[in-house]
Amino acid sequence: MRKWIEDIREKTRDMDREHTLEYIRNYYWYHILIGFIILGLVVLLIYHIGWGERKKEFSCVLVNQAVDYGRDEKIAEGFGSFAGIDPRKILIDSDYHISYPGKKLEDVKESSYEKFFFNWSVEEIDAMVMEESFYEYCLGQEGEFTGEKVPVKGTLLESLLEEEEDDPLVLVFPANAPHKDIAAVFQEYVKGREKW
Repeated sequence: MRKWIEDIREKTRDMDREHTLEYIRNYYWYHILIGFIILGLVVLLIYHIGWGERKKEFSCVLVNQAVDYGRDEKIAEGFGSFAGIDPRKILIDSDYHISYPGKKLEDVKESSYEKFFFNWSVEEIDAMVMEESFYEYCLGQEGEFTGEKVPVKGTLLESLLEEEEDDPLVLVFPANAPHKDIAAVFQEYVKGREKW
């Protein structure tokens, strides 16, 4: 850096301010760009370490439901209040629209299918709400669950989710869930009879 500054001083000694700035702009623009990129990376690193997204304490996915961030946030806030967890550390995610044998949805991207099974395999999901037929499909794909399969009908989630009569929704818990203790509290919460 010192070498660059000395080089610029030497070459611009006889130039006025306007010509000096033009010279720097023409011959050192890439140095300036690299400097801004490094500064930006340092700022991003500091932000990520100090204020970045924190690890979630609980994650529940809603499969084949309308994407509704307001509803998802409402569930997170209600459960957070019940369990004494900061709602920002709870993820309720309805962005999982999946077609599978026996159920063909319009405008579904394969990425949702991949995202679902990838997040499940890397132990990022604590609970799942899905149709009974998709639950059976997951079992056929060697998916492992633990605990009881809870029908959504009659729970706090019933009024918030769309359910088909011939393919009821169930709340299930993957065997590799990272937060089984919190998942048990979520099951207790969902079975409650409080009003939203």
